[in-house]
Amino acid sequence: MKKLFVILGIFTSFNLISQDKKFCQFIMSNVDTRNKTIEIDQFVRHQKGVYISRADVHSKKYLVIYYVNSNINQGTILNWMKSLNVELKCIHEGLYGKDKIIDQKLDCE
Repeated sequence: MKKLFVILGIFTSFNLISQDKKFCQFIMSNVDTRNKTIEIDQFVRHQKGVYISRADVHSKKYLVIYYVNSNINQGTILNWMKSLNVELKCIHEGLYGKDKIIDQKLDCE
């Protein structure tokens, strides 16, 4: 019985670790239409390892949450945005659930 609890404990901790997520947020300085935000979201959501993609035309804010064990990193995200012709500033990253997702302003404060 003790072995069963140990095995369950190891499996549970492994499962939680494998579900860790990171986030990247920034301001999209040249995105002015809802259609462009839809294009961005659709493109990013179809990438393997992405959990959530949110682009907002009014605030010009963008947030992507992705799995830590994926091949996604800041460089990957910057390449995606470059391919979508998105200019960005005020990049902020962190571990989802531990680091704070901030309320970014257009002037990066």
